[in-house]
Amino acid sequence: MIWLVFGFLTAAVMAILLIPVLRRPPAEAAASRSDYDRTVFRDQLAELDRDVARGTIAPAEADAARNEISRRLLAAAAVVDRPPPPRMPAIAIVAVLLVPAIALPLYLGRGHPALPDVPIAARLENAVANQDMDALIAKVEAHLAANPGDLAGWRVLAPTYKKIERWDDAARAYARILDLGGPDAATIADYGEMVVYANQGMVTAEAARAFGQALKLDPQLPKARFFNALGLKQEGKRDAARAALTAFLADTPAGAPWRGALEAELKDIDSRAPALSQDQMVAGASMKASDRDAMIATMVDGLEAKLKADGNNLEGWQRLIRARVVLGQVGKAKLAYDAAKEQFKDRPEALTSLDGLARELMIE
Repeated sequence: MIWLVFGFLTAAVMAILLIPVLRRPPAEAAASRSDYDRTVFRDQLAELDRDVARGTIAPAEADAARNEISRRLLAAAAVVDRPPPPRMPAIAIVAVLLVPAIALPLYLGRGHPALPDVPIAARLENAVANQDMDALIAKVEAHLAANPGDLAGWRVLAPTYKKIERWDDAARAYARILDLGGPDAATIADYGEMVVYANQGMVTAEAARAFGQALKLDPQLPKARFFNALGLKQEGKRDAARAALTAFLADTPAGAPWRGALEAELKDIDSRAPALSQDQMVAGASMKASDRDAMIATMVDGLEAKLKADGNNLEGWQRLIRARVVLGQVGKAKLAYDAAKEQFKDRPEALTSLDGLARELMIE
């Protein structure tokens, strides 16, 4: 029966792959590529004129953008569209048929079709011997479900959740340890750290309370001091954050693993999003939210263009990375981070600062 199922699934997949190859293309698929490009560029020119009318882009920048779009429009108009390549259904059919023809003998020769499955009970029984992390976690979870008061079990599970980046589960596990074992500065700080990670690097009110409690029990605890200062920075209390980081750095030994992150935060403490001119602020006040967002995005893109032309500006790269994250453009933030690291690859202090920012924004 299982082989009948496999055969049916293979036939279904082959049919799905062959249908687009054998089917005639719709008439609209043959539309001119250059016509499409010209339409897009004309729309971009019209949108640029609207941006100029709204005041969301400076005239000089608009002229530069208009020249570039016009150049692309002329290039598209000069392109002679080529007809699509002829279809080769025979080759496609042979290629699809070769997949099962090659896969089946390989599986029968090198695979284990008669190998029995492994029930979950057997996996749990041999989890330690086989170093099966998922089974180990499931085994501890099952034990704690039956014995929720087992403090030692929670102390095993919490750091395991942290290791595999199950931040919410780790926070709940650390909270359970605190319930059972009483207040402990290190555990409270671990709980707060998991809450921060679960909230994409933001020091929430709950996390800030945890770090405050940890510092009351141990005023010198490094993790609590760092995240407490980071929370002050995120709240906009830059002077208080600078004072906390400076004091922490003064108490930090030269070889401490967190020293680089501290120095990076201090250098970044005054970084802000690209500044708006007075005219732009007046224009932005009367804009719709969507238009204001578009203006900010345009400014960030402009900052990126300047850095590509002259990349020897560490503060500019830091502003760009942070702005991309604030705009929700995590992928672009990672690209900017990689570009900045390449730019400053021969300057260790700059790389340390960039790595600290990446850790803070969780884009490493």
